[in-house]
Amino acid sequence: MAEPILARIFDDMDDLYEWSDLVENAAIRQGSLQQLAQAAANTAVILLLPATEVLLIELNLPISSHRQLKKALPYALEDYLANDVEAYHWVWSKQPGDKIAVAAIAHQKLASWLQCFSEAGIKLQGVYAETLFVPVHENTVSILLDKNRAIVRFSPWHGGGIDRDFLPAFIENTLAEHTKIQLWHSQPCADLNWPKQLTVNCIAIDSALSQLRPDKKNELNLLAGIYSPDQPGKVRWKTWLPAATLMLLAALMQYGAALTSYRHSQTQLAELENSNRQLFRQTFPQIKRIVNIKAQAEQELLVLRKHRGNNGSIYLRLLYQSAQILSQDALLQLQALDFVGGVLSLHLTGVGIAQIENFKQLMEKNPGVKVNIQSAETGNNGLSAHIDISEQAS
Repeated sequence: MAEPILARIFDDMDDLYEWSDLVENAAIRQGSLQQLAQAAANTAVILLLPATEVLLIELNLPISSHRQLKKALPYALEDYLANDVEAYHWVWSKQPGDKIAVAAIAHQKLASWLQCFSEAGIKLQGVYAETLFVPVHENTVSILLDKNRAIVRFSPWHGGGIDRDFLPAFIENTLAEHTKIQLWHSQPCADLNWPKQLTVNCIAIDSALSQLRPDKKNELNLLAGIYSPDQPGKVRWKTWLPAATLMLLAALMQYGAALTSYRHSQTQLAELENSNRQLFRQTFPQIKRIVNIKAQAEQELLVLRKHRGNNGSIYLRLLYQSAQILSQDALLQLQALDFVGGVLSLHLTGVGIAQIENFKQLMEKNPGVKVNIQSAETGNNGLSAHIDISEQAS
């Protein structure tokens, strides 16, 4: 297989990449991910990730055991990470003098990029922070200006990305021990006001990628651990973990909402059944044992029809008409009823006078029905009203 291609993400928002061969004065090309895939059809790719997305730090951990280092690193990294340690993938390399070089990136970001390259059919040989490919010199800050961002490397294992406009202030506040700046720029940078004590050497270049070249060791390759090429199954698992977590959370929320709705419906059904039982007992007090409200009510009404006179017909009509309206308002309850001299008297309780007025209006829509509100009193327990209902002579 041919020598690998060096590629970097030129503009993530526009799906724009740039790449070149790893030889002197190689041509630099730009294009989409699909165009990069065509160029890398017969070779592998070394991918450089934006400096702003990868944290590079150097820790001082006087621990010699490899196993103990793996246990201690998560705690040592906590103060440097914006989110929980579990949200990041990191690789490390032990350096002389108890120094530990670390590169860390969010799982979500790395998995997303790896998935895109996998779907495009691109074989990755390595994935690094582009900061590590900027040339570095002792006591010198190396800066690569690219569009509106700057890649800063001020030691072999320390650097990152920053907005171009904040660069001079950043240099002055954080890099006081350095006296020189090596600056490569592809656009004019005369407007940048550097600290006076620094010596700045500026070199104009055509492309940032022309200055990005790997070191001999190529340490801190992010294609390690669960993202190692020889563990594709684990890569897929980690890639889909955030989506699977969201799906599980959504399912649990939906189940909780359904359970709450079911319990609410059961409560309403129990209240309605209890209301129906009370109305049945008040209407037919002679029935002591209720088995089937509908069947028993129909049986009693049949008996009444057999013995009805004129008053019996009025009673049944008014009772049926009022029961229809009461069944539509669960908050309007029948407490007692009486029928004397062709007048059906009801004792109702509710929450407001508007309920009683609505009941009256609905009842009087029946031909010949007249409703008189005898009393309506509001107390601590709500409204109590007595109503007389009769049929006007035609």
